[in-house]
Amino acid sequence: MISFLRVFAYICIWTTPFQVAFVLWGIGIVTVTDYSILSLSNIEFITNYLGFLLFIVEWLYTWFWNALLDWVFSLPAILHASLKAVVSTWLGLWILKNIDGWQSVKA
Repeated sequence: MISFLRVFAYICIWTTPFQVAFVLWGIGIVTVTDYSILSLSNIEFITNYLGFLLFIVEWLYTWFWNALLDWVFSLPAILHASLKAVVSTWLGLWILKNIDGWQSVKA
């Protein structure tokens, strides 16, 4: 379990540059188009700039609660990605910091 948590923590930390790049891409789109930070939703971003992922969105709608997906996809993409980057990085660092304490309790 500890090794799984360590791998999960590293994945959370290693994906941070990709999430920051996504936020910067969104900011770039906002600066050169008529979108604002609040009007560029996740579904707008996927539809207009990542169209090859639309089949995944359609598949998600067949398996998950549609109201929840509507809410998630309506969130502003830049704010959502920024919050996700901060939380996942913090979670990864927190897990790595506390893993040593969990190993000593287990032993």
